[in-house]
Amino acid sequence: MPARSLVIEVVACETNAEMLRGYLGADSRTDVVELRLDLVKDLNLDTLLRAAGKPKLITVRSRQQGGGARPSDREPLLRRALEAGVEYLDLEYGDHDLPLLKRRGRARRILSYHDLETTPADLSALHARLRAAAEGALLKIVTFADAASDNLRVRDLLRGTAPGELIAFCMGAKGAPSRILAPHWGSAAVYAPARGSPSSAPGQLPLEDLFDLYRFDRIDGETRLLGVVGSPVGHSLSPLMHNRALEGLGLNYRYLPFEATTLAEFLPLISELRVSGLSVTLPHKERFLSYLDHLDETARAVGAVNTVVKTWNRLEGYNTDVEAALAPLRDRVPVRGARVALLGAGGAARAVLYGLTRHGGRVTVFNRTPSRAKDLALRFGARHLPWNRLRGFPCDLLVNATSVGLAPETDRTPIPASWIAAPVVYDIIYNPPETRLLKEARARGAETIGGVEMFVAQGAAQLRLFTGREAPLDLMRRSVFEALRSSGPADGPAAIRPGPVKAAGAEGRRRTSSMIKRRWRKRGRRRPDR
Repeated sequence: MPARSLVIEVVACETNAEMLRGYLGADSRTDVVELRLDLVKDLNLDTLLRAAGKPKLITVRSRQQGGGARPSDREPLLRRALEAGVEYLDLEYGDHDLPLLKRRGRARRILSYHDLETTPADLSALHARLRAAAEGALLKIVTFADAASDNLRVRDLLRGTAPGELIAFCMGAKGAPSRILAPHWGSAAVYAPARGSPSSAPGQLPLEDLFDLYRFDRIDGETRLLGVVGSPVGHSLSPLMHNRALEGLGLNYRYLPFEATTLAEFLPLISELRVSGLSVTLPHKERFLSYLDHLDETARAVGAVNTVVKTWNRLEGYNTDVEAALAPLRDRVPVRGARVALLGAGGAARAVLYGLTRHGGRVTVFNRTPSRAKDLALRFGARHLPWNRLRGFPCDLLVNATSVGLAPETDRTPIPASWIAAPVVYDIIYNPPETRLLKEARARGAETIGGVEMFVAQGAAQLRLFTGREAPLDLMRRSVFEALRSSGPADGPAAIRPGPVKAAGAEGRRRTSSMIKRRWRKRGRRRPDR
């Protein structure tokens, strides 16, 4: 980090009492606490100004800049804060606040500009205008990232300014990398609310994540970057799982969330940043193929990648989903000869289908777009049927490889409960650990398998490819289960109980195997040897 950035904890509450509690309970690692007065409905400014604690940054954000204050309300509050001797005062670029830039007072002024819709084409010209009006104020330029590449434009702006002169980063999900990396690029400050506190702008990361997960204050010129690229990635636990593992191994890597709707907007980040590897998720598992210089045998057979490793200027693609998808089944379901209903026809479904057919599973593919189901089935020698044939479809195992039910849309399910006829239902979604599909299948007496084990297994294989080191599997598994548990209790017994791949237990495996054998006997034929 070129110079130490101020850590500004954001307190954006609706009541005066909540704001006072937030201020007094500020994280000890925080340098300054921002009090967003424009959001308080019962404001008692004197109470907040008299409170002793961390240095205060008083902000009364206008509606035009994304806040809640009318222009007529702002000036009296800002003037009172200045006269009271607060340490920092946020003023907005424009004619209304210019008199306060020149007004006497000990407060360090921050002249801010926020664009809530886009990142302007000429950031340098915008910076020049703010600097001309600054009167010695610290400058702040925050824009909305509508493309992943906007992170690079903010980086270039910071690199072109003197240290400590400018605060800059991007808002929105696509701007998350800039919030983590901006201090290293030279931003004079970073803003973040405490975990569980209201955010004041889209894309804000919890203060605890900046320090404890991304270790942003220890990023240096030798730090290598990894990340998950997809859309959306805000729900992903990959940054948590991988960063915990990397820290446990003592490696100078950081794993970031890279939200990107298209690969075209993201590819510049691979060449411009020290990106060593990527986890690839929806919708890019198949799209990435045309940009790769090498594919391993499994990825080539599947026609999709979930892992990209950068070696010098070469991009190499791998697929760790195949073996990871089979891992939870090995001690629960005898795959060879089993009848499997597979839901989905995307990159994840490709990996699951390839693994199942390679191990002797008799798979039928179902997808709401029949042509996609047909294409996928023909590629791997499987059957395909129209979606409505899923109703009561006789099979030994039903696998959901769609994204239906993925957080935050946890109330969705790919099929009605009445359609479930399989004795074993496997959903590769890991967040939530028990999807609605699994809850309903369990209620109907089916054995259920969640996606956490697959998620951890594929991540461990990725980490070995990224770093050449053996992954700390127990640490990764424990981190995921703890995060899922803290996000809310699952509805069901042992829905998120941590444990090794054989967590089902001998009794569960015997029960599952017996159900499948009974189905085979009803069809009048013996179960093939495993």
